[in-house]
Amino acid sequence: MIEIMRGLLCEELTYLYIDDKSKHGFVIDPGADGKRIAEYVKEKGYVIEKILLTHGHGDHIYGADGLRKATGAPIVMHKEGKSYVTNPVWNLSRALCGEDIIFEADEYLEHGDEVILSSNEAFKVRLLHVPGHTTDGAIFYSESEQRAFVGDTIFAGSVGRSDFPGGNALRLMSAIRAQVFTLPEETTLFPGHGPSTTVRREIDTNPVFNMFE
Repeated sequence: MIEIMRGLLCEELTYLYIDDKSKHGFVIDPGADGKRIAEYVKEKGYVIEKILLTHGHGDHIYGADGLRKATGAPIVMHKEGKSYVTNPVWNLSRALCGEDIIFEADEYLEHGDEVILSSNEAFKVRLLHVPGHTTDGAIFYSESEQRAFVGDTIFAGSVGRSDFPGGNALRLMSAIRAQVFTLPEETTLFPGHGPSTTVRREIDTNPVFNMFE
């Protein structure tokens, strides 16, 4: 099951990706308050095994450290993310929040690494590195369920900004074509802002790509 909570900044979407059988799962991009997420998780009887970050911007990581402290779940992200979560200028928290968010992730992954639920090894996602919005930009893809949590890489009808530290528009377009548009066409994309979409829909209709043909 997928449950969505609203983050505190920029209408960010926090996803709870929970295994129906075990009630264990992952929290993806906890931009919502960590304590509030932890209270909701406890109320629902869920167990959060890992906190997954698609990238290190303040609106996506705001509640990560608090949620880690409340649940004991480790924070996981691409290895390039260290440059963001340890730097309040790069992670935009100083600008977005008026406070410095600084922490270290517990696990820094490589492209292609899997994150597997210990309570059900069939429930897993694979990290795909898709830089361009940030250098650490990543998506978490479930092949079995054809779902991808894409952060700010791509939206319904748009793509992530590339004018923040580490951003590069051409690199983003290339990475989306290589890592997102090669997924099965019926794969549902769950972005960090706005409605879900599909790979096929974005290949056919995303207007941003017309500018880079």
